[in-house]
Amino acid sequence: MKTVSISSKGQIAIPKTARTLLQIKQGDKLIFKIKDGKILLEPIIGIPRSEAWFWKKEIQQKIKKADENYKAGKFKRYKNVDMLIKNLKDE
Repeated sequence: MKTVSISSKGQIAIPKTARTLLQIKQGDKLIFKIKDGKILLEPIIGIPRSEAWFWKKEIQQKIKKADENYKAGKFKRYKNVDMLIKNLKDE
């Protein structure tokens, strides 16, 4: 077990073995949590704001459902784009 010291500014250094294992590098962001009297640091991956909608729970559920339908063969095939557009307009 490695130990770390707290600097006069309240900073700690994450041991190199942990940084390597978790692929943490300079400038990365971590979530800071306190749970059951322990400090937890969790690496986070930032995403562009313009792509944030994709990761919302309801969108991910719809993608999962669409994937399940596809795997189950529940989809239509169209011979060309015009047929697809016509079908979409009819619905």
